[in-house]
Amino acid sequence: MTDNKLQKEYLMYMHAGSGNHGCEAIVRSLCDILSGDHTLLSNRINEDNAAGLDRVCKIIPVRRYEDSFVLKSLFFVTRRLTHNAAAQMAYAYKNAGPFFRYDMALSVGGDNYCYDDALVNLGGANAMFAQKGIPTALVGCSVEPDIMKRPSVKADLSSYKCIIARESVSYAALKETLPSSMSDDIYLLPDPAFALKPVPCKLPEGFVTGHTIGINISPMILGYETRGAEGITLKNYTRLIRTILDETDDKVVLIPHVTTGLSDDRKPIGVLYDMFKDTGRVIKTDDMSACELKYIISCCRLLIAARTHASIAAYSTCVPTMVVGYSVKAAGIADDIFGTREGYVCPVQSLRDENDLTDAYRWLEEHADEQKQILNSRMPDWIEKTGEMSAILSKYNN
Repeated sequence: MTDNKLQKEYLMYMHAGSGNHGCEAIVRSLCDILSGDHTLLSNRINEDNAAGLDRVCKIIPVRRYEDSFVLKSLFFVTRRLTHNAAAQMAYAYKNAGPFFRYDMALSVGGDNYCYDDALVNLGGANAMFAQKGIPTALVGCSVEPDIMKRPSVKADLSSYKCIIARESVSYAALKETLPSSMSDDIYLLPDPAFALKPVPCKLPEGFVTGHTIGINISPMILGYETRGAEGITLKNYTRLIRTILDETDDKVVLIPHVTTGLSDDRKPIGVLYDMFKDTGRVIKTDDMSACELKYIISCCRLLIAARTHASIAAYSTCVPTMVVGYSVKAAGIADDIFGTREGYVCPVQSLRDENDLTDAYRWLEEHADEQKQILNSRMPDWIEKTGEMSAILSKYNN
């Protein structure tokens, strides 16, 4: 590094690919918020190129050790013996070239610390960057409080130069759990995607602006159903759509926000669409970029969303929204915006009767004007506040 280097260069990692348009939204927004050059390590570069992310940052593919039985076995044994995954992440990220060229590495997978399956690679990447002398930051994150209490996860989180939580539940848990010496390096800012700019696109045929209710469902929430209530989520969505058709003149648009593998929203959306397509009032969107999806959501009268970033797209464009939540993310974001999660989040774990989601929708209808007023008054400052991330991160650069 030289003192006269004017442009900072950030390396973003733990990006799952733009098939998850929430991941895409975070990267796009960070590239807009942060001055300097941006390089993205991607697990699915084809998805990123298809979404046009290659036009806002340099994209480097992650090397997949998982595709080699020999390498996968080698790294597994190494982890068991050394309790360190740095070697496997050094292999995975080798395409990034010499790491000294980067001023800082940003972990951009907003909810990776909510799931067990990402924890080994998260800790390994953080350790590898530390060995290379590259400061790391965890940005726009939610962290499941119970996971954070594990000694290995606590040690990993403590090794970041700074952490920027996107909601107050995670922020409070981080402050409480991590060493007091790190307290001044933990910040609370809205998710970067609140600042994502919508891009106008052609609306689906049959869509009526201001008279269409958006609905997002994901396979992920189906896995959070309470034991003994399997199938209740799809039954609730079915009853909800039937109620909207019976009690309003609105159209219904089914909006996928993740289109990757087993977590492809288009699978449950296809089931719902086939049930109601003959009504002529239920339509669905094609897969498109996060910016275009945000535009479509902004044209809806209301949104019922399972995906966090579908709800962020709605909140930030002042569309009254009810979230079918399953984790700390939805609850924390609602608490911060509205002062409560009651009425704004319908936990999927609480679904017992097929009318539960319809009851939540009726509450949303009754309070839509009130919610819209809150959003109109708070979103300008909320969006502007995301810009503070640049000044925060600049304090920790090499």
